[in-house]
Amino acid sequence: MAQPIRVLLVDDKKDYCESLSGPARHKNIQIVYKLDWETGFEVLKEDPLIEFIILDGKGKAEADQEVEHESFAMKAMKDIDIYGGKINKYIPYCLNTGYVDSFSTFKGNVTIFEKTDSQRNEMFDHIISEVEKSKYRTLRIPFEEAFKAVDMGIFLKAYEALLIEIIEAFNAKDFRKKNLNVQRDLFEAIFMSLNSPIPCIPDELFHTNGKPNQASCTRFMEDKDTNGHKLNKSVPPDIKSAFRKLKESTNKYSHLSDETIVKIPFLANTFLLMEILEWLPSFVEANYNNYI
Repeated sequence: MAQPIRVLLVDDKKDYCESLSGPARHKNIQIVYKLDWETGFEVLKEDPLIEFIILDGKGKAEADQEVEHESFAMKAMKDIDIYGGKINKYIPYCLNTGYVDSFSTFKGNVTIFEKTDSQRNEMFDHIISEVEKSKYRTLRIPFEEAFKAVDMGIFLKAYEALLIEIIEAFNAKDFRKKNLNVQRDLFEAIFMSLNSPIPCIPDELFHTNGKPNQASCTRFMEDKDTNGHKLNKSVPPDIKSAFRKLKESTNKYSHLSDETIVKIPFLANTFLLMEILEWLPSFVEANYNNYI
């Protein structure tokens, strides 16, 4: 069985916390509960395995607070968002309340579930779905600008997995040559995206199998005459250099085995790819705005 999803539940009703733990186990969810946000927040900071937080709609912000209040949820959500930003981790959460109608102002900002059996099961399914997405969202945080081209529809969603794979290798300090192959695929995917959906690079600069001719596409993006085609659009010198360097580097080491360590080329290529991806939105907005 897969590792249980570890969930922090903050609710000042101990009986309810205990009653939720049993059904959660059937969904492979392990609940850790605290009765106030003060101690719950400490658990979050001390337990890196926490993947989701369930907040009571009305609860106690501090252990010695006698009266529960809806401001508890607002404070908790703000604390989670700030803390997640500090540690570069996406931490999803939801509200679970017996007073759904009292929290209309929260709608649109957080998912709200009522304390009923049917809503409970929906909440568990929501937790599983959100945790599956959270790894991806966490990976994005330090490189958010590079994903803007994906979000805008410039860089096809189908190629996004290549970018994720490179970031995972970067985070794991995995500098094997096999990851240069992924960088080459991502580099080619940029050319393909600049052919469709963005009608920038002509079809004639692609092979019959749909793959880009790297030499021709690189020369074209350097704004040089290429088999009778020329970009005739402004590309900064550093971006032109990034295209050229990537073309040379992602092919230079093809003779090496996949397990050979190529740390410096991998690191250099990673940041060159990020440079190009961060530049793409401004280039497309200036020249192909009708296509986004």
